[in-house]
Amino acid sequence: MEQVNTVDDYLKKLSRYDIYNNVFYRGQSEEYKSITSSVSRDSGYTMNESAIYRETLKMKTVEFEDLISPIERLSKMQHYGIPTRLVDLTIDPLVALFFAVQKIDSESHGNIYVFVQPELSLNDKRIKLLSLLATLESPEIDGIKSSYLEYYSKSITEDEILEFASEGAFIKHSVELQKSNQRLFCQKGTFAICGNEVIGKEIKKSVLPLDSIEPTMVIRIPFEYKQAVKKELDEKYNINETTIYPEFPSVADYLKEKYKKVDFNLEDTYNIHEVEDISHVGARRCSIVAVLNKVLRIEEVKHIGIQIIEQYRRTNDVVWVYIAKNGDDYIMRNWMIRGQWIRESLDPRFKPHFIGELDELGYIWRFEKSYSTMADYYDEYVLVDDKILFTLNMKTFEELEPHYKNMLSVFESGDMKDLELYAFDNASVITKFFLNFGDYGHSRNDEFNKYLNNFQEVALHLDNLVLWLKKEGLNSRARRYQISNCIKDAKLHFDRIKEHAPYWKKTINLSDDEYNEFDPEKIKRKEYQYKQTIPLNPDGLDVNFNLDIYRNSDNTVNIRGTTNLFDEASLMISLRKPNGLLLAQNKSLVENGRFDFGRLGKEGTGFENGKYNVDISLAVPSVQNKEFVLKAGIEYENLKGKYVDRTGIGPTVSYTEEFEI
Repeated sequence: MEQVNTVDDYLKKLSRYDIYNNVFYRGQSEEYKSITSSVSRDSGYTMNESAIYRETLKMKTVEFEDLISPIERLSKMQHYGIPTRLVDLTIDPLVALFFAVQKIDSESHGNIYVFVQPELSLNDKRIKLLSLLATLESPEIDGIKSSYLEYYSKSITEDEILEFASEGAFIKHSVELQKSNQRLFCQKGTFAICGNEVIGKEIKKSVLPLDSIEPTMVIRIPFEYKQAVKKELDEKYNINETTIYPEFPSVADYLKEKYKKVDFNLEDTYNIHEVEDISHVGARRCSIVAVLNKVLRIEEVKHIGIQIIEQYRRTNDVVWVYIAKNGDDYIMRNWMIRGQWIRESLDPRFKPHFIGELDELGYIWRFEKSYSTMADYYDEYVLVDDKILFTLNMKTFEELEPHYKNMLSVFESGDMKDLELYAFDNASVITKFFLNFGDYGHSRNDEFNKYLNNFQEVALHLDNLVLWLKKEGLNSRARRYQISNCIKDAKLHFDRIKEHAPYWKKTINLSDDEYNEFDPEKIKRKEYQYKQTIPLNPDGLDVNFNLDIYRNSDNTVNIRGTTNLFDEASLMISLRKPNGLLLAQNKSLVENGRFDFGRLGKEGTGFENGKYNVDISLAVPSVQNKEFVLKAGIEYENLKGKYVDRTGIGPTVSYTEEFEI
C-alpha cells in the first residue's frame, strides 16, 4: 500500500501505469476490508440471486424490455441498487479518488485499488458465462451447458465452465453498457463481475469477493487529507457530487458540505512529550515533540503546530516542532508533520536550512508523505512483543559473547597478528550478528528500545574492528588506536547489557521457564512477500545469459557477455567467494544484446587462486530504465524462464556461474 496526500501526488504515483491501456480503478472507504459485490453481502441475497434477477425483470418489464443479455440487465439492476454480482469500477483515476474521499466525516482512510487486468468485451465467453450464472437457480454443469446454448446459441465445455466460473473478470468500458446504466457515462464506469466458489467440479452458490484478484497497487489517502483532496478535486478538476451523480439531490449534498462552517477546538487534542534546548553560541533554538490524542484533519494538525511554535518563539530564534499521530508513531519517530519557525532578524550565518515550504505567515512545513502506510508497516513487521525481543537479542548475544571475549583477550595480550587472523576468519559471522540484532524489531517501550540498542552496538564495534584491520595505508600505531576505540566501545555496551539484563527481565515479567522455552529458530516474524498482480504473458521472453570470463595476467578478471534481455536493462554483477564473501561489484547496461562489466579486482593485485561465483542480477522494475520497463512490464510480466524470481520484495532476474582462477 502507498500513501498520497494530494491529487498531484496521486497522479504522479499512477504515471507508472501509462504504458497500459487496461487499467481499472475502484475507490472506497478503508472501513470496508474487502471488495465485495452487493449480492454477496448477505447470505439471503446469495442463495436467492436468481430469484432477485427474475423478480426484478417481472416487476419492471418496461425498464428491461430493450435489454436482451444478462450482463446488460445486471448493469441496469446495479444502477438501481438491486443486489448483483457486479462491482463498480472506473477507468478514470480521478473518479475513483472522489469515491475514496467522498465521506470526509468518516475517520476511515480512503483507498483506491488499481487493477491491470485483461479487459473483456460483453461478448466474451467468460463474461457471458459469469452473467448467466446470476440467472440460474441451480449451478449444475449440465444445466449451465444447456442454458448457455439456449441464451447464446453457442456451446460451452465443462472445462471452460469450471475455469471461467472460479474467478472474476473485468469488463471493457463501452458505450453499450451506458444505455443500461445512466451513471456510467458521468463516472466513466464499468464493472468487474465476480465468480463463484468452485470445489473440484462442483460450482457453489456463494459468490467470491473481488479480493481473489490481487490489485496491482493500493493507494491510501489518510483521513487527515480526505477533506483537502476532495476540495482539490472540486476546484481543479470539477469533480464533485453534482458531476458524479446525475440526480438532482446530489446538488443539496454538495452545497451543504461546501458552505458548512467548521470551527477548530484544539483543547486536549495533543500532549507535548519532549522539549529539548539545542541552542548554540549564535542562536537560541529548541525542538518540541507532540503526540495527538485524537484523529484530526491536517489543517487542525497544522494549527496545533502553530500553537506550539507560538509558545516557544518568544524565547527562541529557531523552533522546530514534530507531531506524531499516536504513541507508536512517536516511538518510531514516524512524524505526520514537521514545523519550523526562524526569526527573520537572525544572522544569516546561523539560520538553518528550511525543512519544507514557507507559508504566508512565515512558518515552514513538511507534510510527510508516508506516515500512515509506514505506521501499518511498523505495526505488522517491526513492533514486537517485549518478551520475544529480549529473548531473541539475549540468546543471540550469548552466541556472540565468546567471539567478543576472545577478541578482547587477544587484543589485551598485544598480539595483533592473532587478532587479525581471528577477526578475518569470523568476519562474516560478526556481520551476521550485527544484521540479526538490527532485524529483531522494536518495543513500544522507548526506554526498553534504548537498552536493546546495546546489543547491536556491541556487534557494530566488533564489525568496525574488522574493517580497521582490513584498512590499507594505516601505520601500526594508528591501527591500534582505532581498534582500541572499537574494543572500548564494545566493552561499554557489553557491560550495560550484563548489568541491566536482570532489571529488564523482571520489568517485562519474563520467567526463566519462558526464557528457556523460547526457541529463536521457531519464532517466525512476518516478512513482506511480493505478489504477482499482472497476469504473466505466456509468450514472454525466456531470459538467457552467456558469459565470457577472461583472466588478466595480474589475476584480475574481465567479464562480459550476451543476453536476450531488452536493451537498456541495468545489470549488476557481484563477485563472491564460495562462502558468500563479496569481493567486487559493478554495473552495466544491455546494448544490442551485449553487456560488459569491465575489469574486476584491484589492478596489479587481483584475486587469489581458487573458485569464485559470479552473480548477475536484474534489479526490481522500479529502479530500471523506462525504455526497458516499457517492454519487460512493470512486474516483468513479459519475462519468463528459470532465471526469473518472483519472490522477496519484487520480481528480479538472477544468473549465477562458477569459475576458477
